[in-house]
Amino acid sequence: MQSNAESDAPAADFSSEAVIEAIHTRRSGHNFDPESNVDDETLESIIEDATLAPSAYNLQPWEFLCVQDEALLDSVVDLAYGQEHVRDAGTAIFVLGHTEALTADTVFEQWVGAGHMDEETAAETKAQSVGMYDDEQMGRDYAIRNASLAAQNLLLSAHARGLSATPMIGFDPEGICELFSVPDSMVPVMLIALGPSGGAEPDRLPRRDVATVLHRDGFEE
Repeated sequence: MQSNAESDAPAADFSSEAVIEAIHTRRSGHNFDPESNVDDETLESIIEDATLAPSAYNLQPWEFLCVQDEALLDSVVDLAYGQEHVRDAGTAIFVLGHTEALTADTVFEQWVGAGHMDEETAAETKAQSVGMYDDEQMGRDYAIRNASLAAQNLLLSAHARGLSATPMIGFDPEGICELFSVPDSMVPVMLIALGPSGGAEPDRLPRRDVATVLHRDGFEE
């Protein structure tokens, strides 16, 4: 097997050390500065970074619902079972996943237009991607998996920009869908509290070590 050092891939034009440091230092903070908020330009840049996440067939099956209105944030806190740090953060972002193939037509037209597929291959591949949604559970799994990749990009982008971002799955999804008129073709996957840090956070809790979580060529019986 060829090592990374021996591969013919072009050298990265970014600092790998900075990327690794971001992964190691990112925290899910609960201490936000309630007197500050995220400006529009920064918010849009973070969402752009989130959209660069990988997705199966490049369908990009995600949406980002941003809440900054104070009254609506109060409602979000109620629907998030009283997690007050959402209000202190000043920005709540719901990462939504598509449970239907909402983007397939556009995406496969782009594949053909870019010369990556001919029309016949694109039609066959599109049918495969759309077929995933025929099974309700598979469609939901697809939505959650892909939207979660985008959410991780969002968390790292926020950290790189000096902000705190905390992911949560503790919220009432039906209540959120009703409050914000979320289409039936989408499912709330994650709630992220985003905002300027309010100061130090507790030390990180221990993580499971590599020897415990890494399994080579299967699990031991």
